[in-house]
Amino acid sequence: MLLLFKRNDIIGFVILAFVAFLLQISYLFNPPTLSELGNFYTNSFGTFNWLRDFYAAAPRLYILVSTIFWFGFSIYFKKVLISLHLVAHRDFVPSIAVLIVVSSLPIFFVMSVASWAAVILFVALGMMLGTPYNKTARSRYFFIGSLVGLAATLYWPYVWIFLAVLIVLLSMRIFVLQEIIALCIGLFFPAYLIWALHYVFTGIVFTWSSLALDFSLPVAIQYMLASQVFLVFIIILSFYGIYVSRKGKSGNMVQYIKKWNGVLLFFLASILLGLGAAIFPSNAFILPLLSFSIILCSTLINNHKKYNTFTFYLVFIVVLSLQWVLRFI
Repeated sequence: MLLLFKRNDIIGFVILAFVAFLLQISYLFNPPTLSELGNFYTNSFGTFNWLRDFYAAAPRLYILVSTIFWFGFSIYFKKVLISLHLVAHRDFVPSIAVLIVVSSLPIFFVMSVASWAAVILFVALGMMLGTPYNKTARSRYFFIGSLVGLAATLYWPYVWIFLAVLIVLLSMRIFVLQEIIALCIGLFFPAYLIWALHYVFTGIVFTWSSLALDFSLPVAIQYMLASQVFLVFIIILSFYGIYVSRKGKSGNMVQYIKKWNGVLLFFLASILLGLGAAIFPSNAFILPLLSFSIILCSTLINNHKKYNTFTFYLVFIVVLSLQWVLRFI
């Protein structure tokens, strides 16, 4: 079945679309309740109540919209990995990898404010890893900082990913003070713009008490058995993916290793941020899953074809088990 995605034509696209829909049948038959999804509609400045009302009124339609959202992102995900040379072939393996991962549990798959923020940060990650080593990049740094700031206005704990962004950029390029200043200005620009526009249109200034800036560590676990299986699955495949990620690679190994180090640092930092909710797993954990999807790609595209096929079927079976059985136990 993996061979169906190792192509880059219209047939591969159609197969990807079909499997993307197939992965959501469990949620279409048995939509998760609002209590399962938590505060998926909460942002740093309040709540998007229309998201909650939309899901409450038409959960299956919302799931279809979520399918379209993640399918579109999977195409972009593939494009970024190819442009960064993190995958060797132009095929749909990266796309199916990220679709499988985000479909594992409804808390990840159902479109949320945190998922929007996570996608924005993935765009920032792609820009970081693709930043030219020997060219001035002040405007690029400003845009990267703005993306992090925009993600933080949606889900505020993600602002701490800025530290990982700074470390990754310093590991990829030499230190240039003007670029770091541009990065910091970009970080605060979205919040400043929102506050300024709110004041212009309402005449009221945001106060700290009006912001949704709560933070807590996990004190409860939902989907107990499913979460345990999910974590074991993530840990094992992460170690295996990291092990095989640098094998069989030719070309500029220095830049390739720097990019992979950036991915791993982003992954580790996002895991810490994904734990910033009272219930685990929460929709905030979607950020480390996007980084994990890059690692998963390395387990599906290395030179050991038999292991690739076995890994693909294993991942597929685990995800279907999470969807249909384990999350109900």
